[in-house]
Amino acid sequence: MKKAGFTVLELVIAVIILAILVSIAIPTYIVTMERTRANEAIATLRTMHAAERTYFSERRIYTDLIVGDDDGWTTVGLENPNNNNQRSFNYEYSADPAAGGGTATRISGPNSTETITISHDGVIDDSSWTPEP
Repeated sequence: MKKAGFTVLELVIAVIILAILVSIAIPTYIVTMERTRANEAIATLRTMHAAERTYFSERRIYTDLIVGDDDGWTTVGLENPNNNNQRSFNYEYSADPAAGGGTATRISGPNSTETITISHDGVIDDSSWTPEP
C-alpha cells in the first residue's frame, strides 16, 4: 500500500524554491517602496513650490518653511508635512533665492540623508537619489 504525503526531500526542495523566490522579491519590493516614497516627496515639493509661488506673486518675497515652525507653513496656506509621524522625509523651503528652494531629506532607511530638491524655478533635482535595497 502506498502512503500519502511528502518526503523530507520534497519538503526541502519546496523550502529552497520559496527561499529563492523571497530573496528575489524582497529587494525588488524595497526599491519599489523607495521609489514610491521619492515620488511622494516630489509631489510634496511641487505643492510647496506652488504655494511659495502664490505667496511670492502676492507679496514679492518668499518665506522660509522649516521643520519645527508651523507659522511659515500656515502663512503660505499649507499644513506642515513634517508633523506627520508616518513621513519618510523632512521638508524645508528656503526664502533665499540663491539658496535654491525646497529640499526633501530622507529621514531613515536605506537612503537616509539623501535629498531631492526643487528650485525657485520649479526644476526638480533628484540626481542624488538612488533607491537601493
